[in-house]
Amino acid sequence: MREEEIIEKLQKLGLTKYESLAYITLLKLGPSKATDITKESGIPHTRVYDVLSSLHRKGFVDVMHGTPRLYRPVNPEVVLERIKEEFIEDIEKLKEAFVELYKQTHGQELPEIWTILGFDNTLERVQHIIRTARYEVLINTPYEFLELLRRDIKARKDVIFVIITNLPDEIPNWLKADNILLARTGGAPWLMASWIIGDADYSIFFGAIPKDKRREKFYSFWAKSPRAVFQYMHWFYTIYFDNSEVVKPINYEALSKPLTLVNVRTLITILRHVGLPREAEIVGKLVDTREPVELHGKIVDYEYTPLVANVTIEAGGNRWKVGGISSYVEDVEGEKFILLE
Repeated sequence: MREEEIIEKLQKLGLTKYESLAYITLLKLGPSKATDITKESGIPHTRVYDVLSSLHRKGFVDVMHGTPRLYRPVNPEVVLERIKEEFIEDIEKLKEAFVELYKQTHGQELPEIWTILGFDNTLERVQHIIRTARYEVLINTPYEFLELLRRDIKARKDVIFVIITNLPDEIPNWLKADNILLARTGGAPWLMASWIIGDADYSIFFGAIPKDKRREKFYSFWAKSPRAVFQYMHWFYTIYFDNSEVVKPINYEALSKPLTLVNVRTLITILRHVGLPREAEIVGKLVDTREPVELHGKIVDYEYTPLVANVTIEAGGNRWKVGGISSYVEDVEGEKFILLE
């Protein structure tokens, strides 16, 4: 990277041009006097002490007291990691503040439903879904697109993947991980529209992959709205998964417990494979009163049809029917399903 580009990026991090020059010069020279920094960098002698003092306050420079006084650059890995952590923390605080501001005015979460233009922009959003998911990711997409996600999928051993695709004859090794449930699509062209869903937080939908990804106009549809995303989860299972063939279940015994899921159909899909009863905790709301509830007991049964999906848990001497988000015929609307064994 050219020095001009480095200076430009340092300025984006809040340094002035002279501060950027001084820090780069110190990295070249090592511990140095102010006069040496002036000669090497071209920073006016009348400005160099103010520049170095400012770099010291910002954590880029250490001052070595003595005669003469020396200035030493802080290890770039240390200073940049600190800036990254502070930047991420500030972003998270801003997100919380903006969402709270919206809720105060509108009384609900800020919905995000919009159109994304461009293949690369769509790929970036899909990668964001995979990288930020906490519990489960649902993917229905052609193998051509799935391969573009290989690195991101391999990096996430801590979430459950349910993947539907038009697999090659042999299952690739990178799709044999313990946390991946893999299904081969039924093959009908209409089944190859792509859905990528992360928890109940984000989803993205798009149609056929363009042949020329740079020239052809390409649109996808992005949503951040729990109610909408849950509906998309329902479609994922009833339209795509239920018309596909499971070719590799997850390796349940090898996964760390507790195992948390947010989709009742994902839960039932796993229970079909591992069997009942299963000790579990369920977090949600009573359907009638909307009061929060936590159930700890054993899942002893489930119901799964295109219209209904729920589990029965024995807890506190009672039997409770628990569905997913938007449940209205069950006792509890489940938000988290935690398998303990």
